[in-house]
Amino acid sequence: MGGAILLGFFPRPLLIFTPFTRSISGGYIAVERDARKVSVLRAAEDEAFSKEVGARLLRSDLPEAGLSSKTGEYFFPLVVSASLLCGWPTPRNRIERTVRTVASRTPLALRSEFLNRVARFDGLRAILREQITRVLDQSPHAVLASPLGLGNHPNHIVLASVCRSLRKNVSRLYFYEDLPYAARYSLRGIDRHVAFFDGRLRPIAVNIAGVMDGKIRNLSAYRSQVGQREIEQVKAHARRLSPGSLSQERVWTYPREPSSPV
Repeated sequence: MGGAILLGFFPRPLLIFTPFTRSISGGYIAVERDARKVSVLRAAEDEAFSKEVGARLLRSDLPEAGLSSKTGEYFFPLVVSASLLCGWPTPRNRIERTVRTVASRTPLALRSEFLNRVARFDGLRAILREQITRVLDQSPHAVLASPLGLGNHPNHIVLASVCRSLRKNVSRLYFYEDLPYAARYSLRGIDRHVAFFDGRLRPIAVNIAGVMDGKIRNLSAYRSQVGQREIEQVKAHARRLSPGSLSQERVWTYPREPSSPV
């Protein structure tokens, strides 16, 4: 969702690649409990959003990392179990609440570092890397934008790890601060997360003056994921990046080499 705020920053034409399209657990979704219906709902949301912003949409068929509400089976278990330890998602039962209480004693940025390390060994990473590589092979000069992995969402963590590994396959790589998750970190905590993830990254402030209302409308289209609480978190994060106004978001990227073209 964070990237939606910054669509005007990235060059066009835009391609939105959504790898995790098969919901396996409706239990975390307020508006729908049936996992299959959640998948259909999110597909419709993706289509509507892409049409609104003028982007081409490419959807894969990977199941989301999580616990199946029907079989009790974990998909991509290494990342999911680590995510539970790191505080994602919101706990649903006493065992998960206990795990989260224990994990909360460790700073969020350190939990993020642990999860990033674990993600390198999950089978999901190789599958996802192959899929994204096939897409990039069709556009050798592409600019790639990825979530930074703030919030310890397992899908975002693995996606960030894969995109970092593909840095040399693209002309430019940007990481956006995952929203609304970024609002849960202090700015210092975000800096620590980035330092653990890749200390070479540097922030770029993006002026979003005059477009926040439109971006919030677009985010609201994802009603299965975004409510008023999340919208307020998005606004709060923008305010603290630019006190007194809603004018900035950030992306993180690598400094250009002296010989690189502008």
